[in-house]
Amino acid sequence: MLLSLAAADALGAATEFKTPQAIAARYGESVTQYQSGSVFGFAPGEATDDTQMVVATLLGYARRDGLTGVVHALSEWLAAGPPDVGGLTGAALRVASLDGGARAWQASGFEGAGNGGLMRIAAVWIAGFRGTALACEAAAVTALTHPDPRCVYASVFLTAFLEALAGGQPYVGAASEALAVTDDFDARTVLLDAGIFGVKTQGAHAAFRDRERGARAEIRARVRSGLGGGLTSQSGFVLDTLEAALKHAGAGTWQACVEPAVLLGDDSDTVACVVGAVAGARGLAVPAHLLTPLRLGHSWPGWQRDWACTEHFPALVGAAQPA
Repeated sequence: MLLSLAAADALGAATEFKTPQAIAARYGESVTQYQSGSVFGFAPGEATDDTQMVVATLLGYARRDGLTGVVHALSEWLAAGPPDVGGLTGAALRVASLDGGARAWQASGFEGAGNGGLMRIAAVWIAGFRGTALACEAAAVTALTHPDPRCVYASVFLTAFLEALAGGQPYVGAASEALAVTDDFDARTVLLDAGIFGVKTQGAHAAFRDRERGARAEIRARVRSGLGGGLTSQSGFVLDTLEAALKHAGAGTWQACVEPAVLLGDDSDTVACVVGAVAGARGLAVPAHLLTPLRLGHSWPGWQRDWACTEHFPALVGAAQPA
């Protein structure tokens, strides 16, 4: 799954923020190789902040200090000056505490519902969390930067979906199972128990409570739309990303899943990254020619930009999982 999401992210890096027309004019009607042209300067074969944050999260779990280890690892990634950082993500991680996301969300006027949590949340499944523990951890890790209930419950859905797919469930059946998990889950209590909501973030807690029911309804609607072939946008809004990923990721091959996300542009690297996670959970094989050149486009404590992903991912995953 980690190699799959990284390769998909790197394939989408060149088309990020471009229109489908501009993409077709520059790259043609098909993108099967890594390309130049990233607006953030990523070289062909380099994955973006999406995969970097997945890896940073895994490096955090390897510290064996729970959510605190994850926060510190993500903050070290940010401090190293990555070329692309979302606004709410940066504001939250600069606080470098468990309630940083809630405090940043409060300061934004409760407007931030981007896909910065969803794009990295596969790390929780990769780190070995399952069942109820997976849902709890997905909620908490997302809320470290994006505590809007749409972001939190989208991550609960996605990780449950990945678990069901990896367990052999068919695509639509896995989505139905994941929706049931999402509908029954009490994320607000989890965030209170984790220390993400507290005395300094009472406003965020109240906003979450008031919007929680509506968020679940929005996610149900977008999941059903995506499964039915609907696509609102490939914007950075979390529910647009979730819907688009579900539309694309049910195809028969890895390339057929990922390429439509790449060709539609806008936030193509993030949509492709989420699609890649789903394709990985389904067991679809990444084309071999995309694996050898795969790198991450940034260096920070625990990772070097020139490291080959195929060589260094196995040890990373092993260190992040329970002993």
